[in-house]
Amino acid sequence: MPTVKSKQTTEKLSHLNNLIEKLNAFSADNYWDLGKFLVERFIPAALKEGIFGDEALKTITSAPGFKFPYSMLKQCQQFYTYYPDVEKRLLPEIFYFDLATKVDDSAKRREYEKMAIDRKWTISDLRKKIHDDELARRMDEKTKYGFDLKEKNFWSFEAADPRFGKPNYKGRIPGQVVANLLFYYTNQGAYIVDPFAGSGTLGDIVDIVQIFKDRKYKLYDIEPSDERIVRNNILQTGIPEQTASVDYVFLDPPSEFFPQTSDSAFTASAAKADTMLKLKGVVRESARILKKCGRVSIIIEPTIVGLELIDFPGEVASLMKEFDLKQIGKVYMPRRSDSSKASRFGGEKSLTSEIREILTFEKL
Repeated sequence: MPTVKSKQTTEKLSHLNNLIEKLNAFSADNYWDLGKFLVERFIPAALKEGIFGDEALKTITSAPGFKFPYSMLKQCQQFYTYYPDVEKRLLPEIFYFDLATKVDDSAKRREYEKMAIDRKWTISDLRKKIHDDELARRMDEKTKYGFDLKEKNFWSFEAADPRFGKPNYKGRIPGQVVANLLFYYTNQGAYIVDPFAGSGTLGDIVDIVQIFKDRKYKLYDIEPSDERIVRNNILQTGIPEQTASVDYVFLDPPSEFFPQTSDSAFTASAAKADTMLKLKGVVRESARILKKCGRVSIIIEPTIVGLELIDFPGEVASLMKEFDLKQIGKVYMPRRSDSSKASRFGGEKSLTSEIREILTFEKL
């Protein structure tokens, strides 16, 4: 059922129908003109209706028949905002589109523009330079922090950092993911618990990366892979930590927690009920051991049973609320490389999700 806020936004947008129709009539490759219309006409009109720019852009992209995605509208808006005089500039328009959408710093954009003019670059030359500089920046961050720090909410890595976790361990997560979570969601001196420690990735990060040296951790797993990991089955005995004693819990449940593609006897409702029963026990224990304002991150992905989607990220978010855990973060990452390529239940063919979500919550 639509919320009061969404109804109000829809009513306000109805006053902008004429402008929305004109937006939808633009050619899909006319980025600058589309950006000009957004900046000079649509966004000011939406603002008069009490709808801020990004909110208006996101809302109209969900309207029936509207052909432009939010990401494209945002790029067009940036393009015109940064280069309203593009026709008077020396480089072809595509250069300025790339600069506007790929380079955040204005001084850096001017630097790239000057280099492209002086050196007579092609667009491929410019793109290579931007790409190479971004790689160099990331290497600088690695030198500064000891790992590849991500600044946006899609975390993908070409390969797992060999320092973190054990090679060829089934279900091994790239250590860079855990390092980023510790960077953003833990503070100095934090006590961290990992109930699904696997190959000990989290422990390796705290032991190796200098900025995490002051963190303390405890690792548990049903099948310990080294002496740092205590044998424990969370579904049978919970997490053996005192109540309200932990600052951060990292949860990466094994694939066995979720419906298996080979189990044709599972219906969607049975698969969901079985998995959520396990996750409820895990969430309950995490909430119990967390201090007030302590945090928990969980890696979760949707599952398709037959032709029915089980939105496990949404289900977990609702479950967390039951235990007074407020969501404070969401990050996307690619699916496990060892996950099956297709789900088939009862002979049905279906698509699968190619992403996982990392949801982070804070105890109220």
